[in-house]
Amino acid sequence: MYYARFRAGGRLIRKRLSTNLDAAKELLNEMKARADRADFGLLDNDFSLTELRDEWLRHCDQTLRPSTVKRYRENLANILEGESAVPATRVSQITAAVIVVYRQDRLAKDASPRTINMEVGALSTMFNYGAEHRFIGSNPLAKIKPLPNDTKRKNRRALTVEEATAIFEHSSAYLRPVWRMFCSTGIRREELVELRFSDIDFAGRCIVIRAGMAKSRKTREIPLDDELMAMLTDLRDRAKDREPVEGVTPWHTERQLRNFSRDHVFVTTANTPLKNNLLEKFYAVCRRAGIDGAEPGGGVDIHSLRGTFATLTIDGGASPKAVQAILGHSTLAMTMNIYAKATESAKRDAIASLPFGATVSRPRHVLAIPKPVQNAHAARTNKKISPKTDTA
Repeated sequence: MYYARFRAGGRLIRKRLSTNLDAAKELLNEMKARADRADFGLLDNDFSLTELRDEWLRHCDQTLRPSTVKRYRENLANILEGESAVPATRVSQITAAVIVVYRQDRLAKDASPRTINMEVGALSTMFNYGAEHRFIGSNPLAKIKPLPNDTKRKNRRALTVEEATAIFEHSSAYLRPVWRMFCSTGIRREELVELRFSDIDFAGRCIVIRAGMAKSRKTREIPLDDELMAMLTDLRDRAKDREPVEGVTPWHTERQLRNFSRDHVFVTTANTPLKNNLLEKFYAVCRRAGIDGAEPGGGVDIHSLRGTFATLTIDGGASPKAVQAILGHSTLAMTMNIYAKATESAKRDAIASLPFGATVSRPRHVLAIPKPVQNAHAARTNKKISPKTDTA
């Protein structure tokens, strides 16, 4: 077997060529000519789709969550190898017309516009990577607009202080620290269920979200308040006494024994990691607490607690940049987008703050969200807060 090994643009190129020497020489000349064109900005799209996919997925494996990589693999498999696969083996054969035909064929087979957009979007993302890393000259799908999609996105909302407190009060004892962790740290569900006691810095009073758990693949630290710190300390002290729990059937017993953990912070009543049915448990607690919208397709789910954290901290005067760092958002715009959605009333308050006596009344169907946590507490206790206390 003959291999190519040379440098182009400061990058080491290594490729397996052929068992035939003449064929290997021809392939090597093509590769070097292509590299020379790239150095002069003349790179074209005459590149193997299979090779580009392998390069991109290798990159994704190292930088993205396994669930994201799995979704990309499935979408690419549909568009490149599925029943309606595009008739192309090289990037240069992918054109807008080819994608239009592909989408038409997929629609005829009852695929939803959302699914088709995800498939074409995965291919376009792969092309962006190829162009950025100089495998190809440009993304041939850069100007293609997605199909109109009538599927309504979930209009998720943050909870009020009263609603969050009601969840704590109506929750089982073993789940109360879970909801408290969500609301007090803005942690993601995947990060919470994988959290181990070794990820908690008890001396530094913070938790460390490992890069392998984080969506951004970047490690971050989240400070802990005193009450949550006490809850986690109690869980740690009692974890050493955890024992496997017998199931209702031999199969359940074997599975619970296999998943038994003293290392995970949050576990089920069977002392197994709290991964399954957490959303159903949340909905059940919300029903007992009388919270509207906590149902499949509704505006309240576990991720709403993350929005609750963002809303209450920024409303309470926290630095948006600090909140961004805690949430692990790549940009401040993502954090402020959550905040803007959660506090629709803030726009009316902005108008009311004009210096010439403007007043803004809310529509009857819009409920005010209490801003500072201290004021919400005072409202519950029917106590007035003096300016001095409010400032403190």
